[in-house]
Amino acid sequence: MRKTVLGFIASFMVLSAHAQDLKIKKGEVLLDGTAVALVKEEKRVCELSTPDGKKVFTFFITNRTKQGVSTPEDWLQFTSPEGAVFELQNPKDRIVLSNTKYFVYKLLDSKPQLIAGSGINQSAIADLFGQGSRPFSAKWDSIYTVVKNMEKADEDFTAQHPFSINDNGDIIINKEVVGKVLVNDPSLGKRNYYIKDRVGNQVAEIRLESWSSSENFSNITTCDDRKLPFLQYKTAPQLSENEMVRRMVSKLLANGYALGDMTENIKLRLANKAKAEEQQAADEERQLVKETREASVNIYNVPGKVVLADGTTHEGSITIVYESIEKKMGKGTSGILDLDAPAMGSAVTLTHNDANGKTEQKFKAADNVTVYAGGKTYIGVKGSKDGVLTNAGGSGSINIGTRHPQFFEVRFTDGKGNYILEHPLDKDELYLKLKDRKEAIYLGDKAMLGTRSAKTRTKLTAEYLNRPDMDASKYDTRTLEGLRQLIADYDAAGSK
Repeated sequence: MRKTVLGFIASFMVLSAHAQDLKIKKGEVLLDGTAVALVKEEKRVCELSTPDGKKVFTFFITNRTKQGVSTPEDWLQFTSPEGAVFELQNPKDRIVLSNTKYFVYKLLDSKPQLIAGSGINQSAIADLFGQGSRPFSAKWDSIYTVVKNMEKADEDFTAQHPFSINDNGDIIINKEVVGKVLVNDPSLGKRNYYIKDRVGNQVAEIRLESWSSSENFSNITTCDDRKLPFLQYKTAPQLSENEMVRRMVSKLLANGYALGDMTENIKLRLANKAKAEEQQAADEERQLVKETREASVNIYNVPGKVVLADGTTHEGSITIVYESIEKKMGKGTSGILDLDAPAMGSAVTLTHNDANGKTEQKFKAADNVTVYAGGKTYIGVKGSKDGVLTNAGGSGSINIGTRHPQFFEVRFTDGKGNYILEHPLDKDELYLKLKDRKEAIYLGDKAMLGTRSAKTRTKLTAEYLNRPDMDASKYDTRTLEGLRQLIADYDAAGSK
C-alpha cells in the first residue's frame, strides 16, 4: 500500500518555506498577483498550460517504473502533449488543503524550477523532454532485474532440494520437519512472518505492510542480521498455499540457512558477524586516517634528505607532522596517531633501509637542520610576533601556550642566509628571517583584534632590522615582492 496518500491527507504534509505568494483562482496560477499559467487537477493528475491555454505537460506523482515495477520511492513523471516523458525528484511536501495547489508547489520547488514569477520555464522543460531522462525508472528497473535473477537462482536451488509447507506451518524436507512458519495476528493491516528452526531458534522474519502480499524490495531479516531482498508475492490464509511464504523459505534455504537444529550455526554466524563488523570498523578507521592525512598539511614518507648544521646529509623518507590527525578526526589528541604531538612541526622523522633493516632517525628544528622533501625546502626556526596565527596557538591550535622552533617552508632565499618563510598551517602569511637574527618575524596583517596597522608593521620591521639607515616604511612586508626588496636592500646596506 502506498505510504503517501493525497487528498485530505495532504493537509498534514510538511511545510517548506517559500518566498512567493501563490494563489489559484478558477484554474489560473497567480504568483505575487501575476498570472503565470493555467492548471487543472483531476484524479491526482495535474495538467499545466500557458496563460493563453496552450498545453505544456501533464504530471503526477508515481512509484511505478517504466517497466511497471512498484518501488518504495516516489518521483514526478511528466508527459508532453506529444507523448515524451521525463522524471524529476519529488520535492518536499508542503502543508496545503488544496490538491491543485499541492501540485503547483511541486513545480515551484522542483529542480530545475519549472514555474516562477517570470512564468513557465519553457527552455528547461524543452531540454528535459529532449533528454527524456528517467533516472528513477532506470535505477529501480535495474535493481529489480538483479533481485529477480537472485530469486531465479533461489528457485533453481530449491528445485534440486525440494521442501513443502503444511497448513500448520511445518517446513518438511525428506519427510522430516526441519522448521516452522509462524504468523502474527493482522494488526492495522500489517502482518509479520517468522521462520524458526526445529528447536525454536528464530532464523528469519519479514514485516509486511499488507496482509495480502509482500512488497517489492522488502527485506527478509535473518538471525545474523542479513537483509535478503525480496519481491512481491501473494499471501494466503492457508500456509500450504501461501506463495510469499514458499518464496521466503526458498530464499533462506538457497542462502545456506538449512534449518533443522541451527543452534551452533547461529552462534557461528553471530561470531562471524561480530568479527566482520570489527574488521569493517578497523577498515573504516584506516580509511578515515588516510583521508584525513591526505587532507592535512602534514608531510608523510616523502623522499628527501636532511642536511645537518655541519653539512652531514641523511637521505630517506621524510615525515613532518604539523597538525593533529586525531584532532581533525574529532578524537582528541592522545598522540597515538600523531608523531611528536606535543610539539607539532618541531621535528622531522627520517626513515631509510640499511644493513640492519629499517632505521628511523629524528632531527629537531632547533638543531639548525635543513630538510628537502617533495621539491620544497624547510628550515628550523622559532617564529615571533605571530601569536594570532594557527601555528603559534591561534585558532585553537594544539600549540597554544608554546613557542618552539618549527620547520618553516622556504619561499625565497638569497643564498646568503636571508629567507622569506611560510608555515604550512598559515598559507600566504609570510615571515622574514635574516641571517644575523635567531628568530623569524611575522610582519603581516593579522592581529588579535582586527587588522594590524601599517604603523605597527613599520615599527616591528624597524625593530627587527635594527638599521637606522633603512626606511622600514617603504616595504610592503605583507608580500613576497616587498620582503625580497627588503632583503636586497638589507644585504646591500650591510656591504657598504
